[in-house]
Amino acid sequence: MKRVRTIGGWALAAALGASLVLVPAAAGPQERRGSPELAALVPRLDGWSPTEAVRSFFPDDLFEYINGAAESYLSYDFRELAVADFGRTGTEATLTLEIYDMGEAVNAFGIFGAERYPDNAAVPVGDLGYFEGEALNFLAGRFYVKMLAFGLGDGTEPFLRQVGLKVASGIKSGGGLPKLVTAFPKAGLVARSERYIKRNVMGYEFLRDGYVAAYKAGDREIEGFFIEGRSEEDAEEMTSKLLGALTEDGASTEKIPLGHRVRTRFGQHLFFGRVGPVLCGAMRVPDGLEAAGQSLLRALTVALAERRASK
Repeated sequence: MKRVRTIGGWALAAALGASLVLVPAAAGPQERRGSPELAALVPRLDGWSPTEAVRSFFPDDLFEYINGAAESYLSYDFRELAVADFGRTGTEATLTLEIYDMGEAVNAFGIFGAERYPDNAAVPVGDLGYFEGEALNFLAGRFYVKMLAFGLGDGTEPFLRQVGLKVASGIKSGGGLPKLVTAFPKAGLVARSERYIKRNVMGYEFLRDGYVAAYKAGDREIEGFFIEGRSEEDAEEMTSKLLGALTEDGASTEKIPLGHRVRTRFGQHLFFGRVGPVLCGAMRVPDGLEAAGQSLLRALTVALAERRASK
């Protein structure tokens, strides 16, 4: 009987509205060959043997492997997936290794952040990694690597770490995390809450390349954000469009020293400004926490100014 993979860490965050359901690949010959670069990242494992040849999936057939979640990967410009299945000699233990080529490091971070939860246990594999249940997922350059093992009991985590380090050692450096991810101020930051939203930030099609992180505000949480424009003129245009769209939606807007303060018709506040080509601010700020929202806008503004000054 075939195992059905239902590990919670293999599901996309509810905010993206898609769950990750893994299904066996369709039988039959491959129409295209996978890239040698991905195949070379599949390690040899002592005491383990491949149970079938490495399988490759591309943007037009990814749904055959991750039914229901392919659109989320495609939204981050997914390029290719290599899947390798192993069995441990003389046992029923299995390992599935998935290596996603997302084209750019920022895209890999985007889908990684969408599937990671703040309470996932961090592991020092690749640029960022986390462990949950019998799965270990990590980020390395433009690659998002996922591993799932069955039948190893207490040895699952150390084994997956060992395999992950082998895979990561074969990946050329991608330059680390995106710069705006590391620009979030640490004070009040909810660990492992950073995400990258490639398109439709805040639900607006004219806002793209957004970075979001949760911050503690008393016993509540608010969100800080950066939105990277292509130039200062582009960022200013996004500012104008955002103010116009919010006003049309019934929000009240007010000019403040660091930018703008907005109260939506749903009773939430948005504080935002611009530093060079980057918008920054605090959103999802409820009534009563306006001071926390303004304080976060100030901290984000300072972080961006310091970043520009250090260039």
